[in-house]
Amino acid sequence: MPVTSPPSDVRTPADSSPAPPTPKGGGENALSLADLRGFLIGIAAIAALAELGFAIVNISTIPVYVKFGLNLPSLVGTTIAAFLLAEALLNGPMGHLADRLGRRHLMVAGPLISVFTCIATAFLRIPVEGTGHYAGIIALYVLRMIDGAGAAMLWPAVFAAIGDRAGERHQGAAMGTLNVAYMMGLAFGPLVGGGLNDFFARSMQLPPENPVRYAPSFFSAALFFLICAIIGFVVAPRQTDRSRSTTETDGSDPSLPGGIKSALKRMPLLLFLVFLIFLGIGLISPNIKLFAMERFGVAETKFGFLLLIPALIIAAISVPAGRLADRWGNARAIHVGLGICALALWLILLLETEWALVVLGTLLGVGFVLAFPAYMALISRIAGDAARGGVIGAVRTAQGIGMLLGAAAASPVYEIGHLIPFIVAGVLLSAGFFISLAGIKK
Repeated sequence: MPVTSPPSDVRTPADSSPAPPTPKGGGENALSLADLRGFLIGIAAIAALAELGFAIVNISTIPVYVKFGLNLPSLVGTTIAAFLLAEALLNGPMGHLADRLGRRHLMVAGPLISVFTCIATAFLRIPVEGTGHYAGIIALYVLRMIDGAGAAMLWPAVFAAIGDRAGERHQGAAMGTLNVAYMMGLAFGPLVGGGLNDFFARSMQLPPENPVRYAPSFFSAALFFLICAIIGFVVAPRQTDRSRSTTETDGSDPSLPGGIKSALKRMPLLLFLVFLIFLGIGLISPNIKLFAMERFGVAETKFGFLLLIPALIIAAISVPAGRLADRWGNARAIHVGLGICALALWLILLLETEWALVVLGTLLGVGFVLAFPAYMALISRIAGDAARGGVIGAVRTAQGIGMLLGAAAASPVYEIGHLIPFIVAGVLLSAGFFISLAGIKK
């Protein structure tokens, strides 16, 4: 069935924080982006630092650390999948917890957990054989799952905080601002992590097989997570006093599990769509760095620069793309964005050169930043105020399950043929595009 906007008369719960109340509907009294600037800068700083840390660990370091530093090449995909599993399973509960306790608690606790996992992983050593070998592997998986729990605490609270404060008229632009921060962290993560590793390795003459070579990445990520937690404590919204009298149009309390289920019943197609798209992303994301290093012979630092170019371009257009989505409407923005993503991925398969990968990767990101803020804005409106964190958490669970399954299959599929993950991802993105055309209406 087509997805339609929810009723616009959802009542807003009281908020004990000093920030202005959530505007509704984008009418005359709706806050402007200028009014939201201070809040958006604070939340964007949290998102940028957190994604910088996650990009350093998950994109830049874990694949090469596990394959070369720990000599466990067959576990690269499942190690990343362990992180995604914990995040997927806990996104919903943590989002609901953010509704009940407030956004601040989760924005502080999540990054602090990642500080611990970064430091512990840097000191992890796995014996070649014996009981210690299997114990070390278990410890690696446990640390990645704990890190995933930290991510599950953080991201639903961040997205919900944006939805709390931005009225419907500015949802796309506000989500676009969050995308800028996210993309900046993503852009600089591999460059910072890989650059530090390369510099340290040259200075100390450390081969790729020495796990000490990768310590700078983990320690720098831990520092960024710590700063993120400090900023979160200072600027994140405090606990929201949610009255039991807060009701949706059906008379239920949307902050309770029943209210969340009521909201989710309105978006089964949206949940399936995000699962499908991130299944494709999960197939290719663990292999991007290895693909570039093995196919084009690039070093870690050069890979960081190659990723930096499209990421900076994508970050620069994120806010304009969000504003365009606000003018177009969410449905049209989702359709066009997904169409661009599918086209770019198919062209990557046809033009197998280093710079074609950069240009088409940029185009792929452009489609994503047009579709994803519109998607999140639609989700935020459907959820309503009191259930927003829980619903966004449930959506991120569907997203995480897709990423998990894709990442778990990424390594064996990649070993069969380096282009196969990209072909399957192209099919999935194309299917998502046609599903959105059929099911998401204005």
